Amino acid sequence: MCGIIGSTEHTINRVILNDIDHRGPDSKGLYCNKDVSLGHARLSIIDLSSGQQPMISDDGQKVLVFNGEIYNYRELKKNLDCEFSTSSDTEVLLKYYEKYGLEKTLKELNGMFAFSLYDKTKGKIFLARDRMGIKPLFYSLQNGLTFCSEISSVKDLIGIDNLSIDPIAVSMFFNTYYIASPNTIWNEIKSLEQGHYLEFDVRTKAGSIKKYWSLTPQERKESDLGHLENLLRDAVSLRTRSDVPYGAYLSGGVDSSLVVQHLSSIEQGCKTFTAVINDKELNEKEYASIVADKCRTNHTDIFVNYDEIKLNFLRKLVRHFGQPFADSSIIPTYLISNKISSNVTVALGGDGSDEVFCGYNKYNNPEKPITERFFRNTNLDFLEDDYKNDTYDYMLTKLPYLTRDKNELMRLLDIRFFLEGDILQKVDRMSMASSLEVRVPFLDHRIVEYSNCLTYESMFGKIRKYPIKRLLEQYFDKQFVHRNKIGFMLGFDGWNDKFDEVINNCEIMKSNVFKDNFDITTIKNGYLKFAFLMLCLWYEENYV
Repeated sequence: MCGIIGSTEHTINRVILNDIDHRGPDSKGLYCNKDVSLGHARLSIIDLSSGQQPMISDDGQKVLVFNGEIYNYRELKKNLDCEFSTSSDTEVLLKYYEKYGLEKTLKELNGMFAFSLYDKTKGKIFLARDRMGIKPLFYSLQNGLTFCSEISSVKDLIGIDNLSIDPIAVSMFFNTYYIASPNTIWNEIKSLEQGHYLEFDVRTKAGSIKKYWSLTPQERKESDLGHLENLLRDAVSLRTRSDVPYGAYLSGGVDSSLVVQHLSSIEQGCKTFTAVINDKELNEKEYASIVADKCRTNHTDIFVNYDEIKLNFLRKLVRHFGQPFADSSIIPTYLISNKISSNVTVALGGDGSDEVFCGYNKYNNPEKPITERFFRNTNLDFLEDDYKNDTYDYMLTKLPYLTRDKNELMRLLDIRFFLEGDILQKVDRMSMASSLEVRVPFLDHRIVEYSNCLTYESMFGKIRKYPIKRLLEQYFDKQFVHRNKIGFMLGFDGWNDKFDEVINNCEIMKSNVFKDNFDITTIKNGYLKFAFLMLCLWYEENYV
């Protein structure tokens, strides 16, 4: 797990690398020539003694900086008849590209990744991102190519005076409380879409984006629980490949409990961690304890203290995102990640199952319009017309395919936007802020592709997320499995008016983004007000 950065127009040095030190505190590496400057900050997970980056091919013609993990690197290595100088997945990736080319390599990878590969012989730089968008990669094609794992570093290299706020991103943010790829808050900086790669010609300075993977319409069938369990068991097993200590998040919910059940069959006494929140409605400590006891894990309760949440604390979270983000669960996610990182370097989680297997309440309300079920907020009347865009129509243009089936359409929106734009951004930024790598077995592309073949009746016709719950029934009683879902979030009781003064005094509230007569005190929804606050803190961080 690492941070990567590069540019054809700006020199990357160790001072610049220090800005992404939290993503890779173990070592730093640089490569520069007349065409490109590349930097790498490493969090050592596999092959601790070697595998430093940038990694240069034996012939000196290819240079790779890589963020993530290739879980099936041992299997891929068997397809390569050559000598290796390291035991890292990075070297396998580099040599696989040399033998098979980019397209075939990308299709063979099972992992989470974002990488840049400079091929001198072709005069090209390739950027690629994993199928689900687990690892981030931001870039700009303004005056050449500049890219980084963090949006703030791209912004700093280009210069904020050369950037403008993206109206589509503003609308998306207030509809959903996040900004999903390919958009960022700035017009001139983009997020590489999941399942895509960018090809940049260093001679012509031209870049083009190509898709190498996406979901496709499939003939639907009933779930094969045996096949699904085998896929999940293998996905968990692959994600235990590590040369550093690992453990698992254990919320006590269905998804993390199933991951821990499989993890405990691989490693007895594996480490598990539960966030204990002082809120009866949100606290699942009782259920997590049941799982930990049955699976005989080495369990730790981590007490989340919301008294830590001050304005400067929120500013720190905003800084890690680099753009507005207002899912309140970032707060407990950061607090627990920070404390887990003092025990392990790798943690498995249950993220992705709700999106892939239709686990949300909104699937039970087909009579409601999709926008009301999918958006957190549908009223954008406080925005000036230039910033009030039709987010839903825009999102439809970015889906892998369109369908008249409302259930299928909702699921595609969840996977393409909510999962990538909210869940995965939150997990990556808040875990990497503490140099913790998080692996998500449910987003193994084989599981996602399999779920796309299932009938919706088999996924939630009887009970939401039915296949996953059926698997868990093999290990726990039905009362445990079929209880009501509890979200991992922060309530806003007592918060509603807490930050009105901060919001009112922010310059962006007086800009052409908002209507002149808009009054923040008229907003009574605490979650929406939190979105205003996070936008204002982002603006202060970058413009004041």
